[in-house]
Amino acid sequence: MQIPRPRPKEILTSLQVSPGVQVLHIERHMQSAVSWILRAHEAAGGVGISKGYSLLRGSWSPAYPETTGYTIPTMLRVASLLQSDDLRLFALSLADGLLDLMTPEGGVGHFEPSRSSKPIVFDTGQVIFGWLAAFVAAGNRRHIGAAVRAGRWLVGEQHSSGAWVAHQHRARIKVIDTRVAWALVELHLQSGERELLQSARKNLEWALTQQDEDGWFHACSLVRGEDPLTHTLAYTAEGLLECGLLLEEERYVSAAQKVADALIARQRSDGGLASTFGPGWRETSQSSCLTGDCQMACLWLRLYKALSVEAYREAAEKILRFVAGTQMLDSSSANLRGGIAGSYPVYGRYERFKYPNWAAKFFLDALIQLEQVGREQMIESYPG
Repeated sequence: MQIPRPRPKEILTSLQVSPGVQVLHIERHMQSAVSWILRAHEAAGGVGISKGYSLLRGSWSPAYPETTGYTIPTMLRVASLLQSDDLRLFALSLADGLLDLMTPEGGVGHFEPSRSSKPIVFDTGQVIFGWLAAFVAAGNRRHIGAAVRAGRWLVGEQHSSGAWVAHQHRARIKVIDTRVAWALVELHLQSGERELLQSARKNLEWALTQQDEDGWFHACSLVRGEDPLTHTLAYTAEGLLECGLLLEEERYVSAAQKVADALIARQRSDGGLASTFGPGWRETSQSSCLTGDCQMACLWLRLYKALSVEAYREAAEKILRFVAGTQMLDSSSANLRGGIAGSYPVYGRYERFKYPNWAAKFFLDALIQLEQVGREQMIESYPG
């Protein structure tokens, strides 16, 4: 087997970025990230969105169902913002493609026939987001039907504790499944099926038992023995916050706010955050996980809108300036141009020397939220 050779020029280019921008040109950063996602779709053969680009291999990975699923609502929001029917149709085509991945059990498998078709809990929950968004946008009953079937499978696989024990990536029980609970709450609101809501509440209650008083979560790392990433801490807080807002459950909002407040207190002078945190919120890495940075921007902006605490908006804008400075808007390489690396520096511990598609997705989510906040502030300033 021939091993692809590294591309030194691309690696060298990726090492030349510097975090932080003086002026955040939201539309330019947004359009560049969208172009990169479309490139990732092409690289996957027009089926789903490639997991990302590897600098060391000099190649793109196959499509990734989990992140393809939750990128659909992002692309639909961008399509609405930019008034692009092409992007809307692109997002709907992604939802159609995911229909073929439903396993006989009702969960979601893989795009690659060579890989195991066994469904994964987290992946299934994230694909539900995509099908729901597509159904709301276009009204295709196949999308809502698939989402309900997947939701029922999740309910049937849930452990009595409220956690999902089986069908876990790396066979690890994780609190990030609050994001699966969030998908079930959204699905309940569309379908009216009570057992979906009951399942979501069970998981959220279990997740609260894994949180320390200072907000840090146990069972939050992807790999046994490692400290949780800001990526997984934010996943967990996102699920709790969104469910708390939808269900008007203060305990869930408060649990998410503990994470938000702890990380604001630990935001670095350049705007970024450490990639990982141990118990007591002790920094355990020098690099920054750019995906987690973008997710925290989303969390802070959601809390700003809910609670009108200015510190949340300021922290979100500061961290987005940091991430935006790492996005290469003018790179000669289409593989890098507009993408967001796994880490800063690019050789950091998370997705080392890679550009994962979900980093660009969460960057877009955060930019959209920041743009909306700015627009609302402008309307409030000029009520006439």
